[in-house]
Amino acid sequence: MRPPRPLPQTLAERPFPVAKALELGISPDRLRARDLDAAIHGARMPREAGLDTRCLALLLVCRSDAVICGPTAALLHGLPMPMRFAAATPLHVAVPPHAPAVRRAGVVGHRLSIDEEDVTIVREIVLTRLARTWCDLAACLTVPELVAAADSALRSRSTDADALRTAVEAYPDFRRRQMLRTALELADAASESPKESELRAIVILAGLPHPEANVVIRRHDGRVVARVDLLFRSYGEVLEYHGDYHRTDQRQWRRDRTREAELESLGYHVMEVTEHDLRRPHELVGRIARNLARRGWTGTVTHARGNGASHRR
Repeated sequence: MRPPRPLPQTLAERPFPVAKALELGISPDRLRARDLDAAIHGARMPREAGLDTRCLALLLVCRSDAVICGPTAALLHGLPMPMRFAAATPLHVAVPPHAPAVRRAGVVGHRLSIDEEDVTIVREIVLTRLARTWCDLAACLTVPELVAAADSALRSRSTDADALRTAVEAYPDFRRRQMLRTALELADAASESPKESELRAIVILAGLPHPEANVVIRRHDGRVVARVDLLFRSYGEVLEYHGDYHRTDQRQWRRDRTREAELESLGYHVMEVTEHDLRRPHELVGRIARNLARRGWTGTVTHARGNGASHRR
């Protein structure tokens, strides 16, 4: 099979509107060639295009005041998103409230009030600024997931707590402000992973004692035994989040067992937490509470709203 005829330099390796290509004399047959992706109606882009290119293609065929928003903007800003958003499909785009929402295959259209100062450009893509993007995520994330996103942004210094707080208080959807305030109160730049952030938020929202994050535990002779994810120091209870690699990597699995044995020899109890546990926060909290109660905790679990999977979409 003959390779497709090369496109003009002005169209090569970038998304372009179909109308512009037709004006340049490109035939409809050439625009249907296998080297071009037609996923965005009215535009073409190279096959297997990444998120940036797909967003640029979408904006080419939208109103001039359209902006990438929500989960798509979060991914462009580098915020950690749950696996259900990892494929970056569909794309989220917003237009002003007076305009008709974008309706296209593979696209979620929004009508949002967005101030000019809440819009920025990243790698040529017009999108909501990070602080506004984080606020918009309240429509599709749980409070613990919002905490994970805020922790990451604060840790990378992409924004600061004051900017997030200002964005929350100015957010036009007043129904979600309390959810955002709660998440911001729990945010901590010291957190080192999104799942650790989610776990910490679940624990605190449930009314359990506030754990310390990333604590170094030493033997009596000063030798470092471990750096644990979360520690309830008064109760000697350790929480460790384990991703799949802790199970599939045999060397890591052996190190984990040795590390756990060392910690327990010093009087600590280690509880491993997985993604499966985070999806069932009430059950997870119950187990943690029972372990703490065995070691003297006499508090009460509250199971705060927004602490679980019911807010996931």
